[in-house]
Amino acid sequence: IQGQVWVQAVVMPDGSVGQVSIARSLDSVFGLDHEALKAARQWRFRPGTRFGEPVAVLVTIELTFTLR
Repeated sequence: IQGQVWVQAVVMPDGSVGQVSIARSLDSVFGLDHEALKAARQWRFRPGTRFGEPVAVLVTIELTFTLR
């Protein structure tokens, strides 16, 4: 199994990840979608800014899986 899972996530003003969801699924049977969500929740980002103040931003993350 190989391919990409697209995850939409909200990057909060403190750089943490808020709500996450699957934008494009690769596999819901073997748990790859779940693992992509789990990985995205652990990331930290530099927050987006507006007028110099940190704000929440919606991002799309592409995670590529190659199982051997």
